Amino acid sequence: MKMKVTGGRLLHPTLSFAFSMVELGGSKQQKYNTVLGTFVPDRTLTPYQLKPKLIVKDPEGNIPTGDYASSMKNVVWTLRLIDGKNVVALTKGKSATTGDYYVDTVNALTIRRNVSTVQLLSVDFHGEYYNAARRETSEFNWHKDLTTVDETETNISLELRFPSKMNFSPFKNYGKFPIEAALMNGGVPLDKDHAGYKWQTFETSNKSWRDIDAASDLWYVSGKDSSQITVDVDFIQHTVLRVLAWPKSDPTQQQGASTLLRRWYGQWEDTYEFAYAKFLYTTTRQTKAVAKVTNRQGDIKDPQKFFDLQMFYRENDKAEWKSLGNGTEFVIQRELLTGEHQVGGVCRELSAYKPIALPDGTILADNEGKPIVGRFPTSEIETE
Repeated sequence: MKMKVTGGRLLHPTLSFAFSMVELGGSKQQKYNTVLGTFVPDRTLTPYQLKPKLIVKDPEGNIPTGDYASSMKNVVWTLRLIDGKNVVALTKGKSATTGDYYVDTVNALTIRRNVSTVQLLSVDFHGEYYNAARRETSEFNWHKDLTTVDETETNISLELRFPSKMNFSPFKNYGKFPIEAALMNGGVPLDKDHAGYKWQTFETSNKSWRDIDAASDLWYVSGKDSSQITVDVDFIQHTVLRVLAWPKSDPTQQQGASTLLRRWYGQWEDTYEFAYAKFLYTTTRQTKAVAKVTNRQGDIKDPQKFFDLQMFYRENDKAEWKSLGNGTEFVIQRELLTGEHQVGGVCRELSAYKPIALPDGTILADNEGKPIVGRFPTSEIETE
């Protein structure tokens, strides 16, 4: 008769698992400022870091209670950047500071990719834990969508860091002069990457604004498409400038400001007199006529640098004025002198430098094609 055999086996109690995903740094949701064009946080600087955590408890105590995430098998992180109907390819880095994402040796994930407000970053995790005693594999899955919200508070304004009207005295050496503007959002200046600028000048001939021409606007030095323009004051007579500025993310929020630049002499007075021999004697051989120009600071040194000075002489108040020429000192010989002689003059402000034009309108130029410039009286001569 055959022996009847009954087999048996050892049963182990079921292990207890507690799986979770731990955030080590960064944020699952970003905020995007459309005016500044910045992410908060910027994941290239503050990456989003995740690490799986798997707490295993063994009722029999054969397996010490602890975190066994680093012992998981077949770990796969799947990242998909969804942009509308398209899936954008991501780059896996070779370190925590390269690529769009990186997975280290303990299965921790580092995400360095910023996500726009119209995109979604889908993150999936899959890992397995093998229980050798029971010869069982447990699977763990996790999913998260990373998004970005538009958090833009706009209070756009333009600050022209310059007076609305600037008088440039010809008696001061300004040289090349900078004028600065700043596009602000809530009192914070926008940098050049997020703000656009354009400087224009007012054309009096057709009473309209036009773009600056570097070739013909001789007062222009640099910066017509930046926040700071530089002008050469020696060429400024009467120029109106306007700056337009806008956030590059929203050009419809364009702002504008203007300023008047002008050559301004202020108050001055010209006087003409005989330096000696105002009263004539039989022994008088000559006299000297002199001119001077004064302002509130006193006598102006070398007035011919700033004024067109023409002096006149006549024998009496009934005679015609005779021009002595342009200058501040003239000697008059005895044969021209009379007992009732008079000296006078006309003093006219000189303009800023401007091109010299021929009667037919042709602009004189040098061998390099640059305009030849000069300074000319700003008014006509008036005599009695």
